[in-house]
Amino acid sequence: MDYPKSVPSAGLVNGKFIDENPLTGTPGSLIPADWGNGVTQEIINVIKAGDLTPDEKKYDQLLQAIQSVSAKGWNQDLALPLAALPLPTVATTDARMPITPAAASTSGGRVSVPAGVYVSIGQEVLAGQLGRSRTFTTQAWSSADLLPSSGYFLRAQVVGGALTFYMQRGTIYDAAPEGLKGTVNGAAGGGFQSTPLDICLAWVVTAGPGSVPIVRPIYNRNRLSWTQVVNGNGVVYLPLDPHARAARLVVGNPTPHPTGITSVSFAPGGWLGGNYCYLNPTVATSNNWDGWSTAGAAALIFSSNVVSDTTVSTLTASFDHAELRSLWQVYQAEHTLGAGTAASDELLFSMGLKSFAQTDYSNGIAINFTAAVNVNLAWELIR
Repeated sequence: MDYPKSVPSAGLVNGKFIDENPLTGTPGSLIPADWGNGVTQEIINVIKAGDLTPDEKKYDQLLQAIQSVSAKGWNQDLALPLAALPLPTVATTDARMPITPAAASTSGGRVSVPAGVYVSIGQEVLAGQLGRSRTFTTQAWSSADLLPSSGYFLRAQVVGGALTFYMQRGTIYDAAPEGLKGTVNGAAGGGFQSTPLDICLAWVVTAGPGSVPIVRPIYNRNRLSWTQVVNGNGVVYLPLDPHARAARLVVGNPTPHPTGITSVSFAPGGWLGGNYCYLNPTVATSNNWDGWSTAGAAALIFSSNVVSDTTVSTLTASFDHAELRSLWQVYQAEHTLGAGTAASDELLFSMGLKSFAQTDYSNGIAINFTAAVNVNLAWELIR
């Protein structure tokens, strides 16, 4: 399609239409019927290609048709089967969305999301079959007032081509729906883990009217793993996620402290008790201790018994987020560096039950260390 340049009577100036100018007596351009019909037909062709029926009283059909035709193009060029789409994520350092809770005098409060955060998520282009990954920049959003004493999940999905935040009630053990997307403002079922088409951003628990909701942020990473090397004395925090059903932790010091006893332990607080069995495989001695951790005390992950001990501990954990408890199982092995026999070797099998606090979801589980030399920590959350 082009201007009617081949029609002399059209009166184009510099190849374009002009208006009549009564002051100079210059006539305006004429629109030939063929050209007007052609322009209209071009638009109608696009509208029909978008599976719409042309309607002279509607003025948004061309836009709808372009969006529809573009979607068909995505199906052919950029779309993937839904199962092949990556899981959604948030472009922050820890892949979590900054969320602000606020109290409301007559309800359970509300939560809000800031503007300017990048979110990558899948968008369906053929319902139930194909989709493409998109990146959105968040707009400032605030929830409606939440019901008191209820459990909600802050989620987001693509609705009408836009990233849409919503709240849905549910429990942390809800299964993902067949369509991979939750129900905006649904009364139940919203606690399922993120899917390619629907990202779970936080578990929100409300109390009585006038109270501030508790926000338990959720990590959205392809791999929920974390590693760190520590030296000297200090504290590190193991990230905790409400969707993690279990976890693994490996801690080891292949380089022993030259003069001190290295110790790595959970910070005091929350331990409900436990026990361990100490073994020496060479001299065939063992001790069975009941109560390796007294209620509320610190619990060792490992401790070198003598200078030059090298130690490795492997821990597994299982979480019950509804009860705010975790069960830990530990296997520890020690060997004195430079020893020619296994007489110094020791094994430790232990277990314990630990509760965790609301702050652990934001800060992580505290681990204290002393006299550390290149102590390696590797932590993996299992969903």
